[in-house]
Amino acid sequence: MKAAYKNQGFYLIAHTFDEAEVNTLINQLSVFEGQMNNYGVRDLMAKVPYVRRLADSAPLSDIAKAILGENAKPVRSVFFDKVPEANWNVAWHQDTSIAVKSQHDLPGFGPWSEKQGIAHVEPPEAYLANILTLRLHLDTANRESGVLRVVPGTHRRGRVASKEIIKIVDNSQIVDCNANPGDVLLMNPLLFHSSRKAVSPSHRRVVHIEYSAMELPNPLAWYE
Repeated sequence: MKAAYKNQGFYLIAHTFDEAEVNTLINQLSVFEGQMNNYGVRDLMAKVPYVRRLADSAPLSDIAKAILGENAKPVRSVFFDKVPEANWNVAWHQDTSIAVKSQHDLPGFGPWSEKQGIAHVEPPEAYLANILTLRLHLDTANRESGVLRVVPGTHRRGRVASKEIIKIVDNSQIVDCNANPGDVLLMNPLLFHSSRKAVSPSHRRVVHIEYSAMELPNPLAWYE
């Protein structure tokens, strides 16, 4: 698992959660029904304590520690759902910002932004390379539902300008990260990724949890 993830920048673990566990999580997240937008629900672990317990325990925490080391901990969480009223197209990009408790200007950190009232900043590349994203699928993810698409190995290029990403993608192999309910997709945030609008939007629910084993320099602190 670790070698494949390091090489490709992503890795799918099938059947990580069974049907009963998936249904329990769906019920916990039903409070957000009708509230979805193109940016998802942020600060998910604080809003749904059940998600915090999942993030802090096996199998998710074990996966994170296997990739990042024993100091791995969850630092950001988002709930995404592609439904007819929030059926968005995501252009090719890298995830280059982190969520922090408050803004403090430090060398190498910037620019700053705010998303749903939460301070975000682009950190030095080493912090991004040390983040592991776990995407827990609650529905089938395929071409019809607007599946995540990736370009294998592109995380090894480091941070890349948006215009250059498009040029590279045009001459690269693209992989659809098809998944079933209960599957967990591991992804490096620097991996080039995108998604199309769902052809038949109903639900494509994903719990997105980011882990890191690095501490931020004082006075910065991870938001979650």
